[in-house]
Amino acid sequence: MKEKTLVSTFTLIGSLASYYYGKTHDKDVVPYVMIGGFIGAWIGEIISSTIKNKNEDKNN
Repeated sequence: MKEKTLVSTFTLIGSLASYYYGKTHDKDVVPYVMIGGFIGAWIGEIISSTIKNKNEDKNN
């Protein structure tokens, strides 16, 4: 899976999960979506760099 696709997917998942949390608890969803998207992108970057490092180790 490409790095951009992986990061975008986790950003979307984080945003949607935080939107759902904000809606179910009757809170303003904008800050939750922003924070959830940031955390999702961060997790996606970590996972993609881990996969990239493992692939480089296999090739060497």
